Amino acid sequence: MTRKLDSLPQAEREKIEADLLAISVIYNERYGIASTQADAEQQVPEHLRAYFFQRLNYYRGA
Repeated sequence: MTRKLDSLPQAEREKIEADLLAISVIYNERYGIASTQADAEQQVPEHLRAYFFQRLNYYRGA
């Protein structure tokens, strides 16, 4: 069984992973679950940090 994400280029998959990580940080903030943004930031590749912060701001405003 082939997944649609498997067929995406590596750069696109990394963006999706950064977006999902941003969602998880916001979820934890909203429900008072202990997690830190700094820990999540360490998991994001350097070239996607600006995108990660953009997504955090977007989800915080939603």
